[in-house]
Amino acid sequence: MAYRYLKHVVSWLAPGGVVVLVTLILVEGVAGDGTLARLGSAYPYAVLGAAALLAWRFHRSRVVAAIVAVAIAIRLMAHEPGADSPTVYAAAAFLLPATLALLVLMSDRGVLTIRGLTQLGFVLVQPLAVSILIEFRPAATASLFGAERLALGGWGWMPTVALLAYAGAVALTLLAAVLRKGPVEKGFLWALVATFLALGALPGSAASTLYLTVAGLILALSVVEISYTMAYRDELTGLPARRALPEALDGLGNRYSLAMVDVDYFKRFNDRHGHDVGDQVLRMVASRLKRVSGGGRVFRYGGEEFTVVFAGKTREDARPHLEELRQDIGTYAFTVRGRGRPRKKPVNGRPRKTRVRRNLKVTVSIGVAERSKRSPTAEQVLKAADKALYRAKRAGRNRVSA
Repeated sequence: MAYRYLKHVVSWLAPGGVVVLVTLILVEGVAGDGTLARLGSAYPYAVLGAAALLAWRFHRSRVVAAIVAVAIAIRLMAHEPGADSPTVYAAAAFLLPATLALLVLMSDRGVLTIRGLTQLGFVLVQPLAVSILIEFRPAATASLFGAERLALGGWGWMPTVALLAYAGAVALTLLAAVLRKGPVEKGFLWALVATFLALGALPGSAASTLYLTVAGLILALSVVEISYTMAYRDELTGLPARRALPEALDGLGNRYSLAMVDVDYFKRFNDRHGHDVGDQVLRMVASRLKRVSGGGRVFRYGGEEFTVVFAGKTREDARPHLEELRQDIGTYAFTVRGRGRPRKKPVNGRPRKTRVRRNLKVTVSIGVAERSKRSPTAEQVLKAADKALYRAKRAGRNRVSA
């Protein structure tokens, strides 16, 4: 339980929170020795350009648009706002968090699709619109964006309207991250934190530019993270996919057991009730397998098969935990969700007329094997577990065989 809680916390802090923390330490540590100033004016755009290309490659239009917004902000905030440019600075300080918040609520498409180009165009038109407003309505524009800055104690300065924009942007982005639970949404959240630190630093300073650059880097890392998730996590069940299994097997050492789990009569579920019900069965079985005790790690091997990895355990050590799993799945009350079944209970207490609920009995057969002289490699242990699985099926199914 503690491990799962820690894993959940880490999923929120890494990589965005870690990058922000490292940058904060770097800025505070070298603030006075000129190191930040020597980064050069081209460095931020090189990083952001590479980040945008990565997001483009993986068809993350929101991220491309967000990185372009950050690059524009760097350009507009390159100099400390003086008597001739406070409105430009204030407008950029407001538009950046507002833009990130709007983008996080959208969905990703290819950059060259209509939606992708619309998102990018929405960002690119902003500096032009601000320039036009300043040219023809300077006083009204200054009043709109609140060019006067608010002192934040001894920490720094920020336009008042920008502070309000950040409060709303963080709230919306946090909500999106909680509901969607995606790496990109969490990346947007930490990018907002980085850009907030940029505005809190001395305007136009190297520290401010670095924070903005890091915001773009965090967004790029979120693309890498979601690409990894798509490749190594099974979309249907949420379990690690078969592609992630070799990496887990490489670090097991000399003592371990592997179990192969197969849903009994799965083809019959699909043939009689349809593939939608088959998917429901797989999700149910996966949800019960996640509860495995004894330190087991579960992977979806393919189709209706799953693999459970027990590091540091013999097959006799693992067997009681597998028996517990088998019984848990076999006694679970699995009810097929009909298409007409409402997600919420009716307000008046009267259930709508829906199809008759179908209760199905789902069982699994399990084969387990351990590393031994006869099976010295993980591949051989898997084959031995697979043979044990077929022995369980031939013996009548719904049992554990070693």
